[in-house]
Order: sequence, then structure tokens, then C-alpha cells
Amino acid sequence: MTKIIGRACGMGILLSVALCIQGQGRADSSDAQGWIEKGNTALAQNRLHDAAAAFQRAIDLDPSSAKAHEQLGVALSRAIVAGTVRPSADSDVVERAEHHLRQAIELAPFEAKPLVELSQLEAALGEQAPDSDQRSERYRSARDLLKKALALGPGKADMYLRLANLERDEFGPAIQQAMTRSGSKPGPLGDAELRHKLQQQYGSLIEDAIANARKASEMTTHSSRPLLLMSRLLRERAVIRDTPEQYASDMHSADDWQQQFLVNGGHLGPGH
Repeated sequence: MTKIIGRACGMGILLSVALCIQGQGRADSSDAQGWIEKGNTALAQNRLHDAAAAFQRAIDLDPSSAKAHEQLGVALSRAIVAGTVRPSADSDVVERAEHHLRQAIELAPFEAKPLVELSQLEAALGEQAPDSDQRSERYRSARDLLKKALALGPGKADMYLRLANLERDEFGPAIQQAMTRSGSKPGPLGDAELRHKLQQQYGSLIEDAIANARKASEMTTHSSRPLLLMSRLLRERAVIRDTPEQYASDMHSADDWQQQFLVNGGHLGPGH
């Protein structure tokens, strides 16, 4: 009888421990969600340090929370872009931001948002890159991530527009610099060697940007931004064309897109 009672007590203790562990798991999950909500509130108020601390607390409680990893990556990314990270800690924060966004992608492979957020971080790092090779590598990564996000489901106009802008961010400065050096004379760039080099380096990227901007314009009727982007892309393609006829055709199309932009309520800034 004593042995039976002892076994029963032992089983009761094990059951109590099991229930305690199970209850603790539920509590941790619930507590993690509470910290995510606190982090979201801080993020909305641009209190980036508080937001990062809250999301890190959520991860400590529930390391499998894709949302906690995603939002910590977002908070850290915003701090990087805002320039509030100490230069000595910059590379560490970049690595943390990328790590947590990639963790979110791994934990939630069918969610587009972590891909988009990491794409935005890569684009921001590309803009700040000290040399052209790093810049191109970052922009390429940003584009690839955004394409993966688009592949997860029906794309939205703003995502195609964002992709077109990403593509232009890479080739735009090089073409603008070439245009400045060549002067204001209309027509293709006079330096044939430079023109062909730009064609080889950026030709397919320009075509992709035009296709994505066009798709964005077809998918939305209330935004004039794709119209202006199309106009600018065609003007930039025009200057690396081989013949005056091709140049004139692109410039004519660019004028048409710009007119549509103005008709839709767009306004051109000074110096356009």
C-alpha cells in the first residue's frame, strides 16, 4: 500500500511539473506577445532603443517568434538609417539587423514583409556603401529579396514601383554623371566608348526598371508616381541609345509620360 501511495505521489509530482512547464510555456508565449506589442508602440513613436529592447525581450521569451525577430530587425534598421547608431557599433548593429530579419524569413518563409524589410535595409546600405562594388552588391541583394517577396503572391503596384526605383538607384547616378560630362547637347552621348560601356553594364537593368514601372502604372489609377518614373527612365535610356532616331523616340515617349503625370495632378519640382 505504501509503495502504491509512493508511486501515486511520484506520478503526481511529475504531472505537476509537467503542467507547470506547460503553463510556463504558455506564459512565455503570452508574455512575448505582450513585449511585441510594447515594442510596436515604441516603434510607432520612433523610440527605437526602447522598441529594440522590447523586441529582444520577446525573443528571449520565445526565440521561435518570427514577428519578434522581424520587428527587432526593423527597429535596428531604422536606427541605422536615422544615423542614431554610434560609428563604433555600426557594423555590429548592421549584422544584428540582418541576422534577425533573416531569422524572421527562415521562421516564416511564406511571409513577404520580412523580405521587403531586409530589401529596404540592403538598399539603404547600398546607398551608404563606400565603393561601387559594395554598392552594386547591396542593390543586387535588395532587388533579389524584393523579387522573392513578389513571387510569394500577387504583387502590389507599390512593390513594382519600389523595384523599379531600386533598379534606377543603381544605374541612375552613373548615367546622370555621364550626361553632366557630355554637356547639354541633345542626342545620344557623344563618347561612343562610354555609351557602349553603360549599355553593357546597365542596359538590361534599365529595361527591367521600365517594365516594372510600366506594370506599376497599369496596376494603379490613383498614383502619378509611376508616370513620372517612366518619363525619367526613358530619358536616361535615350542618352545611351546608338542613333538619333532611337534617342528621339525615347524622348517623345518620355514627354508623353510626363504629360500624363501632369494631367493626373503631378507637379514638377524646380530644375526638372
